[in-house]
Amino acid sequence: MSRFSFRHTIFAAGIVLYMMFPLLQNASAQGTSVVVIDTQRVLIESAGGRDMAQKLEVIGQSIQSELAAERDALETEGKALQGRMSNLSREALAADTALQSQFQAFQRKQQVFQQKAAIRDREFQQTRATALTEFDQVLGPLIQQVALERGAQVVLEKGDTLHYDPALDATALLITKVDVVKPTVNVVRARIQPPQAPPETIE
Repeated sequence: MSRFSFRHTIFAAGIVLYMMFPLLQNASAQGTSVVVIDTQRVLIESAGGRDMAQKLEVIGQSIQSELAAERDALETEGKALQGRMSNLSREALAADTALQSQFQAFQRKQQVFQQKAAIRDREFQQTRATALTEFDQVLGPLIQQVALERGAQVVLEKGDTLHYDPALDATALLITKVDVVKPTVNVVRARIQPPQAPPETIE
């Protein structure tokens, strides 16, 4: 969960479309020029991308640490129960109501832990999505600047390009601009409240 995935397909496709509409207006009037951008490399190598990845890594490790003690305790309890139950015959196990109650309580604790872990995973995914959105917002205008400086009407994502002249690659120029405009990214851990248990009914 703490690993940060740099492949952001929706972002890449959105950037290409962002560039296509304003810059293709004059494409029919003159020869179309193209630049290629490696958005994955921008995320990996730019100061802002590295800053975001490091902060997400810390948050992911923190979440894992929060779950570790409870997970380890459940694992220990589960092994102990399994050992006790495996030494009993089916008849003896059916007669041992105390052991059955302990096992049922263990199952409930497992379910609660699984729900908590799922919520923590959603928190991390939401945190990452918010950080990526903030990072993406600065890239569109910067890519347009790169295209204008290169005299290009079309910007292509490297990952979606089968072949191109390396001279068309403007990724390094974009990284330089990103480092100036967005050297850091504000990464704040999302918090999701667990669902409230239904109130007990009194008959």
